[in-house]
Amino acid sequence: MKISIRLTALVLALGLLAGCAGPNQRVDNKNLFCAIAGGLATGVVVGAVVDANEATVGGALVGAALAVLLCQDDEETVIAEPVAATCPSEVPAGALTDAQGCAFDTDGDGVVDGIDMCANTPPGVAVDRVGCPFDSDKDGVEDHKDLCPATPLGTIVDRVGCPLPGQNILSLTGVNFDTNKAVLTAASKDILEQAVTLLKQTDAVIEVRVEGHTDSRGSEAYNMTLSQKRAEAVVAYLVSQGVNSSSLIPVGMGETSPVASNDTEAGRAANRRVDFVVSQ
Repeated sequence: MKISIRLTALVLALGLLAGCAGPNQRVDNKNLFCAIAGGLATGVVVGAVVDANEATVGGALVGAALAVLLCQDDEETVIAEPVAATCPSEVPAGALTDAQGCAFDTDGDGVVDGIDMCANTPPGVAVDRVGCPFDSDKDGVEDHKDLCPATPLGTIVDRVGCPLPGQNILSLTGVNFDTNKAVLTAASKDILEQAVTLLKQTDAVIEVRVEGHTDSRGSEAYNMTLSQKRAEAVVAYLVSQGVNSSSLIPVGMGETSPVASNDTEAGRAANRRVDFVVSQ
């Protein structure tokens, strides 16, 4: 009977140790149990062979240590590298950011959203510090669209930035908008009705450049954007009253073409105007 017990324990110990020593084993919870079980079984074998309690305890300790060594993974331990930050450490005030605090730049022009006043700039177009394309000759046509980039200041140009021949300028005083908005006041619509009548009766009109102008308060980029929206609002109103949309071109001039001093309230009011440049 003792011989059978000893042989059974020996087979058990060898089986457990063989399982721990496989090439893909790791010291995790499962294999730690393997190591302990193997050590205890080894101790039992030793004790059974020599029939001594001391040998049983010593064999268990030696077997457990051996099993842990055998259960080590042969593969090299991989340590994950820290993920590098993908956004600037300092984000400008006012920028729109994601959950990680990185600023968006929708049009990829280097000026982040929330600061970018011209958020849909075409790829590769040079922009100023607020993200708007440059207009070197201040004619209202951006440099990347301007076919006549050195037009003298104040020259009336067409949609590609070149001077227009045979033009008549009609300045509409009293065409006003809600503060900092592109919403026409009721009084402005009454004045525009006169322009509607004139444009419908004049068959020789080829093109009408509807220019929006502002005073100098606010940044130049902001005024340029606001004046463009206001010019578009005027065109939308004219079209709603039956004027042919194909002959109307809205252009924001910003503060680039003042007709009076911006140092007085009266002068600023005169500069906030809408001009019709009529080509015949």
